[in-house]
This record gives sequence, structure tokens and C-alpha cells, in this order.
Amino acid sequence: MNDPQRESDRWWRQASADLAFLPIVLQAGKYDTCCFLAQQTAEKALKAYLFSQGEELIFTHSIFKLCDLAAHYDSFFAELKDTVKTLDYYYVEARYPSALQDVIPAEFYSARDAEGAIRMATDVHRAVGQRLAPQG
Repeated sequence: MNDPQRESDRWWRQASADLAFLPIVLQAGKYDTCCFLAQQTAEKALKAYLFSQGEELIFTHSIFKLCDLAAHYDSFFAELKDTVKTLDYYYVEARYPSALQDVIPAEFYSARDAEGAIRMATDVHRAVGQRLAPQG
């Protein structure tokens, strides 16, 4: 395994790059893609935090579960979990035509969905950033 701090930094930088791209995807009207990318942003930020705490293997994409794992190190993540768990619905459903009944993701997700997903991803990113800040 790579150095935990180096691995944390790599995941954090990618989460930050993804977060910066979200408004562009929203503006383009790609709401399904925006929802999925928001989920990915939160996932990568939470994994950055977990790697910074010394975790080496993280086998989930679930924001709910990642917040549970992060709560072992900081109880704030237990509270955050309830406000961002909806992002879990964007991991599969926002990408695959077979995940939704009689509609494709590009026709299902709205600007409101994407805006909410961006808010949740931003909340996760901000929380992790505050906890990573002492390390750089």
C-alpha cells in the first residue's frame, strides 16, 4: 500500500477536481451525469479522509457506509450521514438505463436533483477539507 498521507492527498485532489467540474455539468444540462459525479466527489473525499486515518482497504462506494466508517474517527460524520445519504441513489441509478423503470437516467434526473446533489457533495467535501487542513 502507498503511504497513507500520499494516498489521501491523491484522493483529495481528485475529489476537489471533480467538485470544480460539477457546475459545468449542471450548466450543460447533464443532470444525470451531475448527480453521479456528485456521488463520486463525496466518495473520493470520504476515502481521502479514511486514508488519512490509516485505512488501507475500503471496499464500498456507499456514502452512507463511508460516513459510518469515518464516524469511527470523528462523530461529525454520523450526523452528516443522514443529510448526504441520498447520494447513494446516484451511483447506479444515474448511469444505467436498466436501473430505472421505463425511463433512462438522462430523462429522469432534473436540475433540482443535480443542484441537491451538488449541495450534498459540497457538504462532504467541506467537512473532509476541514479535517484534512492541518495536514495540508
